Amino acid sequence: MIKLPQVFSSGALYQASSSLVVSGTASFRDEIRVSVVAPGGEEIASSSGSAGDGGAFSVSVSTPEASFIRYSLVISGGGETVTLDDILFGELWLASGQSNMELTNAFIPDADKLYEAVSGKNIRVYNVSYDVPDNLFPWEPKTDQPGRWIGANDAEGLANVSAMGLKFVCDLYSALNNGRDVPVGFLNSSWGWTPITGWLPRDEIEADPAMTETCRRVGTFPDAEKWNTRGDGNFQQPCAQYNLKIAPLTGVKVRGVIWYQGENECGAEYHNRVYADYLRFYHKVYSKRFGADPDSFFMISSLIYPWTYGPSGECSLGYLNDAFVTTAKESPDKFAVIPISHLEPDWAYHKNNHPIHPTNKYYVGEYAARLAMTNVYGADGAKSPSYLKSWRIEGGRIKLDFTDDGGKLHVGAAAGERLRGMYIAGENGVYLPAEYEITGDYTMDIWCGEIPEPKNAAYGMQSMEPKINLFAGDLPAAPFFTDREACLNIEARPWYDCGAVSRWASKLHDDVLDLFFRPVFEPLGDSEICPDTAFRRIDAASLRVAGENADFGCFVRSYPYQKLDFEKFSGLRVHLFNTDRLEATLVLVAGDTKLYLPLVREGDLGAGWGVYSAVFPKLDRDIDRMEFRFRREAENYRFVNIEHPRLFF
Repeated sequence: MIKLPQVFSSGALYQASSSLVVSGTASFRDEIRVSVVAPGGEEIASSSGSAGDGGAFSVSVSTPEASFIRYSLVISGGGETVTLDDILFGELWLASGQSNMELTNAFIPDADKLYEAVSGKNIRVYNVSYDVPDNLFPWEPKTDQPGRWIGANDAEGLANVSAMGLKFVCDLYSALNNGRDVPVGFLNSSWGWTPITGWLPRDEIEADPAMTETCRRVGTFPDAEKWNTRGDGNFQQPCAQYNLKIAPLTGVKVRGVIWYQGENECGAEYHNRVYADYLRFYHKVYSKRFGADPDSFFMISSLIYPWTYGPSGECSLGYLNDAFVTTAKESPDKFAVIPISHLEPDWAYHKNNHPIHPTNKYYVGEYAARLAMTNVYGADGAKSPSYLKSWRIEGGRIKLDFTDDGGKLHVGAAAGERLRGMYIAGENGVYLPAEYEITGDYTMDIWCGEIPEPKNAAYGMQSMEPKINLFAGDLPAAPFFTDREACLNIEARPWYDCGAVSRWASKLHDDVLDLFFRPVFEPLGDSEICPDTAFRRIDAASLRVAGENADFGCFVRSYPYQKLDFEKFSGLRVHLFNTDRLEATLVLVAGDTKLYLPLVREGDLGAGWGVYSAVFPKLDRDIDRMEFRFRREAENYRFVNIEHPRLFF
């Protein structure tokens, strides 16, 4: 009796102009014939092979070019015939990774619009089952894991597949079907909270001395004696996901893989480039086993979103993302990356409000489709985001030169918008936000007035800082860092921008992570605060602080990843407007202790503006909050505008 893995079923879509290796079981020594048959009964291609020990067979047959023709796949032998109907041949991709690839359309606010866009199109998805009896994962690759093909009109089925993957194939379909008939689909195979080593085949690791050594050194080598001893964590075992969710796809060829994974590796041996080694190995193995054309197998990876990775300020996220960028820069014919730290935080509350799962997956799918079109299918446009090409220090500035991949450099969308996510450090390794000037199509200068002798720069490295905003053309620039020796630690300082209304910040309530947008500045007492462009001097918006009473003011809280780590600095300097005959005080609050520091006028900026500074005493702990307090007697206009608060060493 002929038995086939469920990936070989009616209603399937397979890679066109390639090969399909149909495997299964039959009676011992049966001659198995596989044929591709056109609707009129014409045999387009065929091939034969014999069932070996245990009845296993594997027969490779050539596949026709892409079209909307619905073929049949006929498997016969031992007097039996199995016919698979409604078979399409087109462009097929693998969508794999952990929970961000796994995040289904059911959690996406605009899912109904995507179902409508997909409906009626020759788009198909194969969904590999999660079924694991007794939570015992197979030690050997499992080819008969359940799964099913889902058609474009099955909104209920599509609700349970990768949101990024479905948007990817929808956009790819629209781009490819311009005067051509090209079905498009993807293999949906992902599992949340899994490491990349879970998706690697054991036999390939054991056959590669370098990968064997790496896995043994970092404790990710598969161990038969410890197999299935992790209880609920068995799904994280090295090779477990390959055995369960990739092995059942054996024989099916794909054009490439879209990959969204890496959170499990944040913080792990970032200096040793272990994750980059894993990526290279993954590509090598999958191109050989699944590549329609192994020499042009392409991997498109989303970078990781800036959630809370590691202790406050530690750039674990940035080091992981740099592994993606490194592989893409060194092998642009194999890898491309999708920067996503410019996106707004956006997630589904019914996903336990877990910010590690942003729901803007349709943007990521759209971006992946654009990169697939330019890198794989020869369309015009950027093949990658712009990368930092070179840098040098000159005259107190760091001069950055970017590749011309994406387009001309610009910051944000609005004129005068502050550059977010770019930092500079001096000899002491303490990073502060940078000012900038675009000096050419692909060049820019950055500097920091408090660091006259800069040594290093970093962009997009810090956790908990979304909405960073350096672009090249309409694509975000890739993150980078220049210090390849020290371990970076960067605290974001959103209060450097007095026009900023909100920030993304976290705190704990009874061990529950409470992570939402929070105000940057908050009013004291009966005071009022708001961004103000009427009296601004140099910033896009000043902060107006007003009150009906003589005493008024505002304050800034300290949060993890945005700590008020003032112990590293000598004081604070700020520009204030309307401060004649006014008493200004900076108050630093640490627990029950309050330090009242006078803000002393040290310079005149004209037009009612002055420069004020406060000197810090020796601090031995982080500050919980910083208050700007003002006192003005017998005045009609009790307000102050604040701009340009800056720490100094």
